[in-house]
Amino acid sequence: MYETYVTVQGRLVADPVVKQGRSGAFTVFRVAQSERHPDRSEPGRWTDSEPSFYDVSVFRGMGENAARSLRKGHPVVVTGKQRIRQFRRDDGSMGATVELFADSLGHDLRWGVTHYTRNGDLAPALPGGPGPDGFGDPEHDAYVVRDEPGVGVPGAAAAAVAEQPALDSGPLVRPDDERAA
Repeated sequence: MYETYVTVQGRLVADPVVKQGRSGAFTVFRVAQSERHPDRSEPGRWTDSEPSFYDVSVFRGMGENAARSLRKGHPVVVTGKQRIRQFRRDDGSMGATVELFADSLGHDLRWGVTHYTRNGDLAPALPGGPGPDGFGDPEHDAYVVRDEPGVGVPGAAAAAVAEQPALDSGPLVRPDDERAA
């Protein structure tokens, strides 16, 4: 069967919720998306379209990071597989919901600035903790978006992270990389 992949830009309507499934924990949240367009009857005035709602499911490490990073009202961009599910309501009428199974997800940077920390940089206790160079595995470790430096970082690492500037000043480089100087 063919899969339909879509990208949705919108805002969370509630905080993400972590649920338990047969294969382990996963995170779910709902995104509302509407389009802003000029009002043809009144030049210079803009109106919003009716919102569309998407139920998003995020699995494995990305789901854990989504639960740590996202909050109600945050603007996000979600790419993933779309499925439209029809159901029967209690009153007998039919309804439909659009579900997205996220392959990638992040804050929409058109609306603000975010700071990220690789999972390996948080603490060795996390799965996929830092390697001998202090960095996680870039091929397998996801990123965590933080609103404030040090928040959600356990122990002594929180103080070190809190001292970092709030804005990212450039690409991540290894400490022994000449470009870091």
